[in-house]
Amino acid sequence: MERRTRGSILNGYLKFIKEKYGGSELKVARADMGIDNLNFKDGQYYQDEIIGNILRWINRNKGEDAVKEAGRFLLHNLGILSWMIRFSDFQTLVLKFPKNYSEVYAFGNCEVDASDPNKIKMTLKDVCYYEEACLAWEGICEEALTITKTQGKVSHTFCENRGEKQCVFTIEISQ
Repeated sequence: MERRTRGSILNGYLKFIKEKYGGSELKVARADMGIDNLNFKDGQYYQDEIIGNILRWINRNKGEDAVKEAGRFLLHNLGILSWMIRFSDFQTLVLKFPKNYSEVYAFGNCEVDASDPNKIKMTLKDVCYYEEACLAWEGICEEALTITKTQGKVSHTFCENRGEKQCVFTIEISQ
């Protein structure tokens, strides 16, 4: 199956670079990645290699923490979705992750186990095939806690990049 990602995700990460580091740094990033003449439409799908290149550029030039921050930025700044999230509780939000995932990515699988409301597990299979994707997803989970004003901690307990079958993010909710 061809790995494709909606343009809105690509644009979100490019917007992160521009807002965090400035327009001139975005021009450098786009040139480095060979996408300086490309404009991505939010509703169209593009090769997932592009998002990998963006996240790897952020990691190489700004570090791992910046990749996690980009993931947080993405969830926080996806237009109407981020506005609606603010009025949702954490459990409702994570239960919507699989459907939202399937609308944005044309590959992989996202499952959420919320049977224990204090320990929620999000499993991503065939999704995090490079390290930066793991970091971005960790940031997305962290921002979901922040946006819903939920105290908790995110752990990346299993990882495809370390040879496991899938990535599992465990979110422990503090009471």
